[in-house]
Amino acid sequence: MLKRHSTLDSVYTPGKYSFNSITNITFKELVNLNLKQITCWSNTLSDTENFFQKELSIQSSPNFNKGVIEKEFSLWRIEPLKWWLLEKNIALPENLGSSLDLSHSFTCIYISGEKTSVLLNRYLPIDLRENIFPQASSASSAIHHVSVKLLKYSSNNYYLFIPRGFALSIWEILLESSKQFGYEILER
Repeated sequence: MLKRHSTLDSVYTPGKYSFNSITNITFKELVNLNLKQITCWSNTLSDTENFFQKELSIQSSPNFNKGVIEKEFSLWRIEPLKWWLLEKNIALPENLGSSLDLSHSFTCIYISGEKTSVLLNRYLPIDLRENIFPQASSASSAIHHVSVKLLKYSSNNYYLFIPRGFALSIWEILLESSKQFGYEILER
């Protein structure tokens, strides 16, 4: 099996970079990402949702731009006929749709802390207030014309998915802006 290298290897330096001895934002790159994109045919939507409920033992398939967060995995409806499945593998029957492994396509950064929403709003035109963008919400957007996906796990806890080719420049932008809040980079 090929060893996966992070696009951030040369600049990923764990430690605290505080502002007045305060760290309000925490970053952690998720290595060995397991991300599957599952797409159904337009006439198999209901059957695909039933398949998810049975195969993943969930109450219901998530609505558009929402997710189902379980202890071992999460399922996110990224587009009307498209889901992202994190940290679990399932085989979608070919008569329902198709699956694609995106694990090597993205760099995923976990961002948390008191000022996380403030930082993200410097770059994302999304209303991240809790009553508008609650837990288990997702959005497609862009940072400096680079398409990104944002998944909200809980209050001020997000996963940001960046195409690998742009991860280094977005990482540098986020860290530069985080200096004013104080930040910490956790071990991977």
